[in-house]
Amino acid sequence: MTDLGEFDPASAGRAIPRATPCPNEFQDWPEPDVIVRSDLQARQARLACVILDDIVPRLQLMHHALLAHEPEKAFQTEEIETFGALLTRDDGDESSAFFDKMRAKGHSLETLFVGLLAEAARHLGVLWEEDRCDFVDVTLGVARMQKLMCRFGGVEESAACDPRQRALLATLPGEKHVFGVDMVAVFLRNASWDVHVERDLDADGVAGVSARGWFGVFGITLSAESELETLARTIRAVRESSANADVGVMVGGPLFKRNPNLVAQVGADATASDAATATILAKKLVLRQPSASARHATERRL
Repeated sequence: MTDLGEFDPASAGRAIPRATPCPNEFQDWPEPDVIVRSDLQARQARLACVILDDIVPRLQLMHHALLAHEPEKAFQTEEIETFGALLTRDDGDESSAFFDKMRAKGHSLETLFVGLLAEAARHLGVLWEEDRCDFVDVTLGVARMQKLMCRFGGVEESAACDPRQRALLATLPGEKHVFGVDMVAVFLRNASWDVHVERDLDADGVAGVSARGWFGVFGITLSAESELETLARTIRAVRESSANADVGVMVGGPLFKRNPNLVAQVGADATASDAATATILAKKLVLRQPSASARHATERRL
C-alpha cells in the first residue's frame, strides 16, 4: 500500500471538537492539526498519486467487469459459428442482419465487439489453421467485421481530451492476425484517444513514426512465437527513438494470453486479454508517466 504519511498513535480515538452554534451566528469550525503540518503538500501529492494510479483504474476495471460480465462468454458456440459462416458468404447483408438481431436482444456494443466479433475472428482463425477455410474467406470475414466496427464504433467522431491520450498501434511485417489491433483502435477512439495505426512496418519504420510524433502509449500484437526477437527489437527501437521518453508499451495477441511471462521478455510493460481491458490499461500507463511527459504532450498539441 502506498504511504500517505506517518500515523500518530496519540491521535487514535481522539474526538474532533465541534463548534457550538450561537443563537444568531455560527462559530468557525476548529482547524484540523493536519492543515498546519509542514509536509501538507507532500502528503497531498502522495494522495493524488494513490487516487490516479490505483483507485481510479480499479474503479474503471470494476465498472468494466460489471458492465461486460465476461462478454467473451455471452454467446453460445453455435451462435459464433453461425455468425462466422455468414461472414464468409457472398452476401454480407446476412452477417449484418445477424449482428443487428443480437443487438436487438439487448447486448451492449462492448459485449458484441468482445463476445461476438472477437470470438468470431478467433473462430475463423482456427478454421484457417485447420485448413477448413482459405485465406480469402478469412480476409472477407474480417473485412466485414471491420465494417461493422466502423458502423457502430464511431471511429471518426471522438477527439482526444487528454493530450496524453495518443496511441501508436502497430503490426509486424507479415502478421496475419490484425483484427485485434483494429478492435483496440475502436475502443480507444470511443474512449477519446487519438489513435495512429501502422501496419507491416519493421523496427526502424515504427521507431521513425514514434520519433516524429508524441505518443503516450505504443501497442503491438504478435501471434507467432518465432517472431519474439523481432518484436523485442521493435520495442527497443521505439523506446530509444520515441519523442516520449516515458512511453508505455503494451502487447497483445494469443501468445501473451497463454504465457504472460513473455511480456517482460520482449521489454513491454503489460498485456491485456481484450480490447476493453486494453483501453483501461492504456489509461493506467499514461497516468504513471511523470508530469514532464504530460507537459510535453500538451505543448505538442498546442
